[in-house]
Amino acid sequence: MERADKIIGVLAAVYGVCVDQTSKDEVHRLANELRKASGQPEQ
Repeated sequence: MERADKIIGVLAAVYGVCVDQTSKDEVHRLANELRKASGQPEQ
């Protein structure tokens, strides 16, 4: 889960620099998939 948290942190940074909603939605989806795979609740 520690690795997943680190990757989710990177995705949060990517989310912050996305310029359009479609990109933000995809980054959010990827973070949730990673959360699900690591046994964490989705957000």
